[in-house]
Amino acid sequence: MITQENLSDNSFGLELILQALASSPAPTSIYSGEDMVIRFANAGMLALWGKDVSVIGKPLMEAIPELEGQPFLELLQEVWHSGKTYSISEAPAKLMINGKEVLDYFDYEYKAIKDNHDKTWCILNTALNVTERREFSQQVKEKEEREHALNEEMAATLEELTSTNEELNISMKQLAHSREYIRTIIEQAPVGIAMLKGSEHIIEIANPAILNIWGRTESEVIGRPHEKARPELQGQPVNRWLKEVYNTGKPKINTEFTVKLLHKHGLREAIVNSIYQPIISEDGSISGVLVILEEITQRVLDRRKNENDQQMLALAIDAGELATFYYQPATNLFSGNSLLKNWFGLSSEENIDLSLALAVILQEDRDRVIDAIAHSLSSTSDGQYFIEYRIQNNTDKKVRLLQANGRVFYSQQGQPLSLNGTLRDITEQKKEEQRKDDFMGMVSHELKTPLTSLKAYLQLLQRTEVNTENSRQQNMLEKSVKQVDYMNSMINGFLNVSRLDSGQLHMDKENFDFKTLFSEIEQELLSTNHTRTFIFKSSGSISILADRDKISQVLHNLIGNAVKYSAVNTSIIVEYLTIDNNSIKVNVHDYGIGISVEDQHRIFERYYRVKDNNSRTISGFGIGLYLCKEIIELHHGTIQVKSFQNEGTTFSFVLPIDGQKLNQ
Repeated sequence: MITQENLSDNSFGLELILQALASSPAPTSIYSGEDMVIRFANAGMLALWGKDVSVIGKPLMEAIPELEGQPFLELLQEVWHSGKTYSISEAPAKLMINGKEVLDYFDYEYKAIKDNHDKTWCILNTALNVTERREFSQQVKEKEEREHALNEEMAATLEELTSTNEELNISMKQLAHSREYIRTIIEQAPVGIAMLKGSEHIIEIANPAILNIWGRTESEVIGRPHEKARPELQGQPVNRWLKEVYNTGKPKINTEFTVKLLHKHGLREAIVNSIYQPIISEDGSISGVLVILEEITQRVLDRRKNENDQQMLALAIDAGELATFYYQPATNLFSGNSLLKNWFGLSSEENIDLSLALAVILQEDRDRVIDAIAHSLSSTSDGQYFIEYRIQNNTDKKVRLLQANGRVFYSQQGQPLSLNGTLRDITEQKKEEQRKDDFMGMVSHELKTPLTSLKAYLQLLQRTEVNTENSRQQNMLEKSVKQVDYMNSMINGFLNVSRLDSGQLHMDKENFDFKTLFSEIEQELLSTNHTRTFIFKSSGSISILADRDKISQVLHNLIGNAVKYSAVNTSIIVEYLTIDNNSIKVNVHDYGIGISVEDQHRIFERYYRVKDNNSRTISGFGIGLYLCKEIIELHHGTIQVKSFQNEGTTFSFVLPIDGQKLNQ
């Protein structure tokens, strides 16, 4: 407690005390009043604040404005009012030192100095910068924590090592008893395995798979040096490789290596994948060689054959000037060879969106193509895709007529994966067919008149000779009339094709009894054709609305085909029956040479003839079945063929009884 007596004591005055504090190395300052006016600050405190003596006599916050927002003024005011000392360790303080804000840590104390009335007279502030001490303590603490963590980690590692050592001891014991087990595994391995011991490559183990590849038995090789046990390898590099692996310790791996192996009493050429692996003993030395062998002869031959087939297919596609296409419905991606992309004017990117290809198709054909693709991918389709359409790209602007032929490939679950096929430019072919049609139509018209006259003269001669007894002459006249009728029928066919193209082939429909027409054809065939056995199966009277002459023409054509493509003295069955009381089905079945699956898909095309060596001598222009199909479809009916080569063929057509379109 400071008293008046203390203050007036000349032997130990206030001035002396201040001199003593000023000389103290510890930062010290004295404040008074609620504004904390700085009454004294020694050099240590001024250095701590980063100030000079000009701050003496100023309020603390005016002298040191950077203390704004920090708790020092409030703490000092609390000490001033309460008279209680406040001290703290490692408290942070932000100060301006040489114009730069610095964060340091201090141990400081605010001690209230009271007068004899127990009222605070001033506050003595002592401080010590402990930033370095704090950092050192922090480093020591962190080091101790790291050391503690390392000790714990080392303890855990030691525990793991102890456990691992115990497991290793158990494993070593198990390994000592597992040699026979390993041998059993090797014996059952699907690839060939052999263990060769020492520099002589003594065959210690050879499993059944490798013995089968070698063409050897176990008794022939076990316990013998590899080179002596398999003399067939002389002149081949295998034994040299074994020595290199044993001497260098480097494995030797061969892929698709061709080697000559023992086979019965000779040698065979085999293709194998092989691995020669050095066997390293515990001391690091090489004790032998492990041989792993897989024979892939058939697999490689199949792959090479497939590659050859692919090359041949590519050559055939190039030679035939075919474009190939691939469509994936799940992703709508469309791709093809360079010829397809050239025709469609598409980029060289491997896959494009189908819509880009569809945009090149002429607008009047585009919907047909979209419907054809959708139908081929539907669950009700047989997966076949065949259509003709026109395209015009934006590059050469050339209109091309293309014929698309493809099929759908399915997943194991029956879902369509892709539509693959080929495109053929038939622009010139169609032009040639048109020229042929024009020529046929013109010639047919020109031949019609002289043939009619010729038939009239022949019939006149028949009537003239009717009372004569010259049977030979009558027979010749009869055959001549038949040949004229045959030629007239052929000309009518060409004319009908011409009329189809010009839209002038009209159906003159009328109600008639199909049984009557059926009987007429039966009587005609039985009286004129004695080389085949005809079996006609009738189902009674059925009145249908159709063009009688055109349906008769279809029947004659189908029966004529059956005669052409079947052997003499075989049977031909012709029958009809009703279906659901609204349609009639007619079948013509023969036991002839049959039609291939490929030809069945195209048999109804114009000018198409079966490509078969057995049918090359059979005459025809390939328009008969085409006309049959067109006539039946103009009657809103359907026609189809089922055939097996060398077993026979059945042509069937279905007609609506009332002439209305059937529900398909």
